[in-house]
This record gives sequence, structure tokens and C-alpha cells, in this order.
Amino acid sequence: MSTVLSISNKIFSLKGQMFIDDENGERCYEAKGEFALFCPIWTLKNSVKDLATVKRKLWSWSPTWNVESTIGDFIIKRKLFSWTRAYNVAGGLYDGAVIKGNVWDLKFEISYKDECIASAKSKILSLRDTHNILVHETNNDAELFTTIIMVALHLDQKDDKNDSGSSD
Repeated sequence: MSTVLSISNKIFSLKGQMFIDDENGERCYEAKGEFALFCPIWTLKNSVKDLATVKRKLWSWSPTWNVESTIGDFIIKRKLFSWTRAYNVAGGLYDGAVIKGNVWDLKFEISYKDECIASAKSKILSLRDTHNILVHETNNDAELFTTIIMVALHLDQKDDKNDSGSSD
């Protein structure tokens, strides 16, 4: 049985906030950013406890996020020269996992050891950045890993939008 998660940004939030709901609209996770001048730390939690922190590495050639989580610590690193968004995971339970997007940033696929863990589709006409994520694995670790990855991808897209907006 697959799980469908929906991740969306809160529209009016100074520090940043994302909500992750299940297919029934029930809140599964919440990610909040802390106010910081350069690299805010994002905390992912469920209704009971903190599950992970995601922080962008400040001085890096390619966008890199350090993740500390209940399923292990790992790094998410974006490939620099790629036509589409592509990321690699180093360390942790899913060491070697690969995340690939399409040209328009509307679809993503997370694979580990040549098996698709999860796939995501974005809504084109939406006030918020919203992705519907289909988690193909049935264990909780895969769901949490997928959620962490999607939070990092949302942060990367947000950084790219901010960079392109400030260069005008």
C-alpha cells in the first residue's frame, strides 16, 4: 500500500513554514525555519517530537544540505552541471540514494538501489508551491526520508527563485 503526502508552503510566514499532510488531509509533519541572517535551520517534526533538522551548508560549490535525523545523519548534494535537478545522498540509512527532477521542476523521483522509493508531482496552477508525493515503500523510515528530501528540494527551489529575483 502506497502513501500519498502533500507538501505545501505557508504563504505568509516570516521564518518559513511547510505543512505535510496525508491523503485524508490530516497533518503528518510540519517543517519550520528559524530566523537567521544566512542559513536558517529547518526543523521537521510530527505531533509528538522533532524528527530532523535541515541546514544548508554556507560555503559550498554546489547546494548542499546537512541533515540530522532519527534515521541517521546524511548530506543532500545537488549536482552542479545537469539539465534537470539531480541530487545525491551521502551517509545515513539511504546512502547512495538519487533524486532526479524534470526540466520544469514539476516531477521528482527518489530512488535507492535501483528501486523507486517515492515520486512527486507539482500542481501547476497553485498559489503555493505544492507537491503530491507518492511514497511507494510502506515503512516509516522511507516516508520520513522522502519528507526530508522534499523539504530540502523546496528550500533549494526557494533559494533559486530568490537568487533569480535579486539578479534583475
